[in-house]
Amino acid sequence: MNKKNPVKTRELEWQRIGNVYILIDKKVNKTYSLDPIAFMVWIQCDGKTNIEEIVDIFSVNGNRDIVKTAINGILEKLEGSGLIKWM
Repeated sequence: MNKKNPVKTRELEWQRIGNVYILIDKKVNKTYSLDPIAFMVWIQCDGKTNIEEIVDIFSVNGNRDIVKTAINGILEKLEGSGLIKWM
């Protein structure tokens, strides 16, 4: 089990266009598109909130295992895109 907490690599401007959230990194002139769930997960990555706490936010009616798997997948994609790191 990973004891580290996810944290945004930097604060980015964002805007919502329809059902997509666009993160804007002006330093490197790059944008990232996130669906609403991935965006909400990214928002939680403050370095203080651990994976279990993020899963708690999204879990309802005993679907914790499914939610945890989905959250882990989202965090892997966010890390792969350079949007989060572990601390």
